[in-house]
This record gives sequence, structure tokens and C-alpha cells, in this order.
Amino acid sequence: MMFLAGMPLMFLELSFGQYAGQGPITIWKACPAFYGIGWSMVVISGLVAIYYNVIMAWTALYFVKSFAFELPWKSCKNSWNSLLCGYKNDDGLYINGTWYNQSSLDEMGFNRPEGNLLTPAEEYWNKVVLQHEGYSMEDIGPLNWQLVLALLFAWIVVFGCICKGIKSSGKVVYFTATFPYVILTVLLIRGVTLEGAGDGIIYYLSPRWENIKKASVWNDAAVQIFYSMGPAWGGVLTMASYNKFHNNCLRDAILVPIINCSTSFFAGFVVFSTLGFISRKTGTDLEDLSVSGPGLVFITYPEAIAQMPVAPLWSVLFFAMLFLVGLDTQFGMVETVISGIIDRFPRLLRNHKTKVAFSICSLFFVIGLPIVTKGGIYWFELINWYSCWISLMMVGMMECIAISWFYGIQRFLQDIRAMLGRYPIVWPWYAACWLLITPGIILFISIFGLVQYVPVYYGDYVYPVWAEVVGWIMAAAPLVMMPLIAVGMFIFKAEGSILQRLRFIITPSPDWGPQQSYEENGVKVDISQDTRL
Repeated sequence: MMFLAGMPLMFLELSFGQYAGQGPITIWKACPAFYGIGWSMVVISGLVAIYYNVIMAWTALYFVKSFAFELPWKSCKNSWNSLLCGYKNDDGLYINGTWYNQSSLDEMGFNRPEGNLLTPAEEYWNKVVLQHEGYSMEDIGPLNWQLVLALLFAWIVVFGCICKGIKSSGKVVYFTATFPYVILTVLLIRGVTLEGAGDGIIYYLSPRWENIKKASVWNDAAVQIFYSMGPAWGGVLTMASYNKFHNNCLRDAILVPIINCSTSFFAGFVVFSTLGFISRKTGTDLEDLSVSGPGLVFITYPEAIAQMPVAPLWSVLFFAMLFLVGLDTQFGMVETVISGIIDRFPRLLRNHKTKVAFSICSLFFVIGLPIVTKGGIYWFELINWYSCWISLMMVGMMECIAISWFYGIQRFLQDIRAMLGRYPIVWPWYAACWLLITPGIILFISIFGLVQYVPVYYGDYVYPVWAEVVGWIMAAAPLVMMPLIAVGMFIFKAEGSILQRLRFIITPSPDWGPQQSYEENGVKVDISQDTRL
């Protein structure tokens, strides 16, 4: 998937954004019929940024709680723990904070209540952090004030890092993008020295060939490519627009995916060495520990850390790393929204970047408040389930179609040559991907993903039908914008006959071109002199 979809889309967005030097909306002057792609990117990034910062809030809360002599999710002796708290291999249980072994329980004639055991980390997550028991989609309950404060802190940090634009966030990224590697390395060294680490690593490296036949596996792989590498979000286009015109974007398009994939592979050793340890320690099968989403980050891994010597230190390092990595992702999404809005209204907003950033961060904080109510986890899972799965892939597919089919593959390759000074050596492969291979694969996987669609769920909670309808509206909203805006351009912007209107909306605007001057054949070319189009 990386070679067939990830890398081609990465090179397409890097070169397209770098050449034009414009944001995700105004860049579609290249082919006005596809302005909707830019708006779709802004909507997707904005929607995800709202709930993504809730994850940042959870991370910040766990980071603060890690500064303790004993991690609060280590044992079952806390006031919030139930009689179901414990592990499979426990020979007793805590009652009102006092430990009783099995023989003492037998003498007392006490039987543990029936039901599945819950680990201390599970109970801490559900009862202390989320506090969602007894609430639902219809009744989300009051605000969870510790999460409200954590969410406010997360948005203050994001605003502080992006308030001055790319210059401020660019400096922060030097730290947030490199320091996590240091923490990952430290955690790996600690992880491989733990008892049972080898079991986890063997499980991680063992292929399960039977899964290769499942369409869901390929769908998950495609979605992961979009999540980890960033195509179709608008962030790559936005950041590339700040590059120097002659920056080697081909090199970046090759190195970034390789580094990204290598980092994910490296992080897998960190995670599974620790999962092997917790499996050996608690008697839980690795298959049961191999969960994804919030369960891995806020239950399974903290549970493993709690069993280590000097557990608070490893917990602080782990959640600090998560927060820094999350900041990098959040920068791209929020910057996409800000750049899209400013580029749409440049005369009004260009000189007020800080005010725009403050307004966006404040608005997103307020919109995110329902997710940090006591029943907010149900809304979180709904948004997470529907907000960007199918829409991201469709945006990526339409990008390829817009640029290679309508803007013109030859014209686009000439733009790349203007930046690099030559055609890329591998241009036939990229051209084939943009024209057919990448959009074809995305369409194929999307169809199979829809065929195997599973309604949203959270644990044992069954979502009402109206919630699914809301979810599909979220999924469809960014996609509907593309044809609606194209039709609007055709009716209200274009003039003349039907053919003249069609020609207008698929022809680059008169002011389309690089925002920076560049040299071609030794001659300095300004946008006003660019007559190639």
C-alpha cells in the first residue's frame, strides 16, 4: 500500500503544494471544478482536530497523574475499584483496600461476584478518567471537569505553537519530531530486558498469512497509510506550500514514507516487548492484549508500565512522547484549517494570523466540550468511526483524478521539472500511479470496506439508529462538497454555452502559477511572466 498509494500521493501533494505555494483551497485554481477537494480537506482536518485534541487531553491527564510514588492504576486497593478488579492469576482480592488471599476468603465464606475480571488500568480508565458508567449518547451527563481543564491545556499548547504561523510551529517541530525517538529508544531498551519480552516480539514478527485474504486487512492498511503519512488531509499541501521553489520534493517524497514506515516498525518492538511482559506477568494471552485505539494507549500499555520497577519514570516518558507526537499531527490539521480560511479571505485576514488562530482554537475547544462530558466517550467513538475513513480515501482518489486527468499529467510533470530542473527518473511509475493504479486501488478497497461495513460500537454499548445516521452524515459531508462546489462553479462562475462553461471550470485560472519567482533556462521567471499555461 505504501508503494502503490502512499508514496505516489505524497509526491503528488508535495510537488503540487510546493509549485503553487498556496493553501489547500486556493491551490485548486489549477482546476476550479475541484475547489471542493480543498474544502473537503479543511472540513476533515477540522473535524478530526476537534476530537484528536481530546486524545491529547487524556494524554496530558495521564502524564500529570504519573508524577506519583505509585501509579494510581497499579493496584485494586483504591476507593474506585470494584470486587471484579484483578488478574487471572490472582490468588485473592482487595476488599475495601485490604488484601485477602483465597484461604482467608474461604474462611469468610466470601465468593467473588460473577463477571469478567477488570484490570486496575481498565477500572481507572473507565471510572476515574472517563466516568462514563450510567451515561449514553442520549444522556451525556455533566462536564468531566478534569478533562475540561486538560482539553483547555491542550488547546493552549497548540495555539502557543502555531500562533505565529509556520515560523513558530516549525521551530517547535525540531523538538517534537526528534525527542520522541530518544524516548522510544529508552523504552525499547527497557522493554527488551523485561521477562516475556521475547514472547511479544515473536508474536509481533510472526506473519498471519490467512489474514491476507481479508478485505478488512487491506482496508485497514490503506486507512493507516492515510493516517500516518498524511495525504488527503491538506497538511502535506499546506506545509509544502512553504518550501523553497527548488526544494527537492522528490527526495522528501521518498524519505518521509520510508522514515515513517521504519518508525512504525521500530515502535512495534517497543509496544510488543512490553505486551509480552504483561502477558507473562498477568497470565493473559497476547491475542487478548493486542488491541488498538484508546484501549492500547490508555489501558494495556499503562497496565504494563505499572508492573515495571520505577514505574512512574517510564510512565512520564511514555505519555510525554505521546503528547509530543500528537502535537506534530495536530499542527498539520489546525494549520490546514487556518491556511484554508486565510487564503480564501486574504485581504481581510492575511495580517491577522494570530487572531484567526486564536478564534479557531477557541471555537474547536467549545465544540469539543460535549466529548469531555461523562458520556462523551460515546460521541468520541462515533466521530472517530465515521469522520475520515471513507472520505479521506475518496479525497485522495479525486486528487489523482483532478491533477492527472484534468489538469494534465504532462503539464504537471513540466511543473515538477521547473522545480527540480529535470524530470524525475521514476516519472513513468508515478505517472502510471496517478493516472490509474492509485485511484483504482483506493476505489477497490473503499468498495470492499463498504461491503464489510460494521456499525459503530463501544464495548457492549449498542448505538441507536439515529447515531449511525449522524455518523454517515459526518462521513458524507466532505464528499458532498466536491460535486456541489463543482456544480456551483459551473452555474454561477462560468459563462457562455455548456461547453464553454465546462472548459472554464477545468482550465487553470489566469492567476494560477507559482507564488515565488524561479529560474528556467537561466532566465528569472515571475508569475506574471509565466505563459506556459
